Amino acid sequence: MTTASRLRVHTLTRARAGGIAEAAGSVLLLTALVFEVAVQSLHAELALCLAAGALFLVAAVLTPEAADARRPWLTTVGALSLVIAVALLVRITEAPLLNGLHLVPVTLIACAAALGHRAALRHRGLDREWSRARRDGEERERRRWARELHDDTLQELGAVQIVLAGAASSSRLDTMKEAINQARRLIGNQITSLRHLIAELRPAALDQLGLRPAIEALCRSTSENFGIDAEVRVGEHWDDHGADLPPDAEAHVYRIVQEAVTNAVKHARPTRIVVALDADDHTVSATVTDNGDGMSPATATAPVRTPPRATASGGVGIAAMRERAHLLDADLTLESAPRRGTTVTLRVPRHGGDQEPDRNGGWGGRRGT
Repeated sequence: MTTASRLRVHTLTRARAGGIAEAAGSVLLLTALVFEVAVQSLHAELALCLAAGALFLVAAVLTPEAADARRPWLTTVGALSLVIAVALLVRITEAPLLNGLHLVPVTLIACAAALGHRAALRHRGLDREWSRARRDGEERERRRWARELHDDTLQELGAVQIVLAGAASSSRLDTMKEAINQARRLIGNQITSLRHLIAELRPAALDQLGLRPAIEALCRSTSENFGIDAEVRVGEHWDDHGADLPPDAEAHVYRIVQEAVTNAVKHARPTRIVVALDADDHTVSATVTDNGDGMSPATATAPVRTPPRATASGGVGIAAMRERAHLLDADLTLESAPRRGTTVTLRVPRHGGDQEPDRNGGWGGRRGT
């Protein structure tokens, strides 16, 4: 099991334990309320409130960082349970001096308020980081498309203009015919180039046929254009579970696979690339493996859950894959070593086939089909 997988299992275990503690605390607090109304057993109410307060505080500690906005709420409810417990203790002992114990839960409430304020500031900071990273990515894409159109399309269209201008100034039929044929070849090249650009923007197969045919088309194009043996392997359960990803999730998975394949072709000099697709009841996975030059372990094991930045080790491509994986709430792992190739594995949790990812990585309502 990889480090990312172990971390995910640990996080899920903590979240599950925190949920159980929160549910148990809620039940005990409601039971104490029932005792207050119906039975009026102060000792039982005291024990129930103390236990509920302790459970709420345990749930606050176990709450994962991804849901840290719940911590102030759980801490506040736990502190209120302890306030009630102190009030019951005062009633049982008839000792008003024990009211000083209220300082403890009141302090917890103040800490909860501070935690809530800190969490809000942290979320605003993360939102700013993600917005900045998204703007930087969009600007990089604009520059890339401008460069492609200027260096390729505009240059050849300019050549067409020169060829046709020469033909227009000549009275010889053979010269005019040759110029027209040359212009047709140049325009044909540009039609092919623009089709490639459009396919990179949004492959038609992804919208018309789905994720698997789009990735198969990507591998065929890689083989034809670069002479690399690119193959798609599909697990036996893919048709049962992998075909129900929402359209936005399919687009993110495709872009991550495309980026992994492109990085391998550009930087690793592989002779073979294998894209493996598989799915089960809980996860949709895509793995891209190449036999190229590989990369340094520091690059392959860099964190994947922080807002992406283009770094000297990770590069823009890996940062873009990490950003898309974060939006899917997915695990993205890179395993590589110099001269031993690279394996990029994406595991996307399945949250139901009738939903699609929202801006925070969860799943909202799916578009009608």
